[in-house]
Amino acid sequence: MKKILLLSLRADHGGGPKHVDLLINNLSSDMEIFLACPKDKPYYNMWSESKKVKDIFALPHRKFSVKKLLGLNKFIKDNDIEIVHSHGKGAGIYSRMLKILNPRLKIVHTLHGVHIGEYGFLKKSVYIFLERFLTLFTDKFINVSNSENSLCLKLRLFKKSKCEIVYNGIKALLKDDHAKIKFNLSEKRVVTTISRFDYQKNMSLAYEIAQNFKDNSDIVFLWLGDGDDRTKFESMAQKDGVNIIFTGFTDEIPAYLSATDIYLSTSRWEGLPYALIEAQSLGIPIVATNVVGNNEVVENGKSGFLFESAQQARQDIEILLNDEQIYGKMQGEALLNFKNKFDIGIAVRKVEKIYEEIFENRSTRELQ
Repeated sequence: MKKILLLSLRADHGGGPKHVDLLINNLSSDMEIFLACPKDKPYYNMWSESKKVKDIFALPHRKFSVKKLLGLNKFIKDNDIEIVHSHGKGAGIYSRMLKILNPRLKIVHTLHGVHIGEYGFLKKSVYIFLERFLTLFTDKFINVSNSENSLCLKLRLFKKSKCEIVYNGIKALLKDDHAKIKFNLSEKRVVTTISRFDYQKNMSLAYEIAQNFKDNSDIVFLWLGDGDDRTKFESMAQKDGVNIIFTGFTDEIPAYLSATDIYLSTSRWEGLPYALIEAQSLGIPIVATNVVGNNEVVENGKSGFLFESAQQARQDIEILLNDEQIYGKMQGEALLNFKNKFDIGIAVRKVEKIYEEIFENRSTRELQ
């Protein structure tokens, strides 16, 4: 049995934890899975009850602790774990420090986005220096998009021979044909956004776009998620008469997406956004900001539209709502794009191949 530790400093709602969850539930049964993660909801509770997880070592949420690092190193040795696969910047610090403490350990690191565009000069310089140092203790990097991979190579964070591109993958969502009736949206055209209401997701832009349609009662904007700014936007929408439904965090994302006509993303940046991939699995055309991550999922003018401004987004939404031929064509392209690039089977097979190559290389060296 091959023993692998998946390491994440988040187990709350988000793309990173979702990615870890998909690996847990889809990796080959001949791999014994261990976890190191915080006790966040909802994923920690799910993982602690999962028969596919052998054991969990608790870490603080997005914080580094020398005490926890040493404890995790002992946990790894006690369980004869051979590969640590870390997810995200903070988890990557833990994993590479573990390699320093235990040189026989093999480290795979998935970045989930190199989000340094908003960093100042000093912070960006420190991050680049640190990653260039830590690459010495990394056996393989996984990037979730070509754009991310190109940026890493441009910044010289690692050599090309050390990296692989593995798109985020999911199981196609099952469409609920009665979803619009269920949510009392039968007579509405629904534009959906899934968001944490933080700076990255740029919900101020989403609000500006929604304002353009406030006089059209047939169109409703559906915002799934929560965050510090949710209350502010709820008050603004009520005051301005903007037709937005706020659901908060919900377990009914497949149902809400089944009721969706257009998916809207206003993110300032992304790694490779799961929400867009989920929308494509249901054949939903996407209108999204033309930024890294989004532009890897959406082919502009084919499976959706990429925009640079609120005005352009409004025009794109109007085209999709008013031109059935374009809408139908983009539905088909969205489904085809999902099947060819983002099906979970494709992603898992690529990750398993990386693990297998590491195991084979280790076995070969031990025989020499």
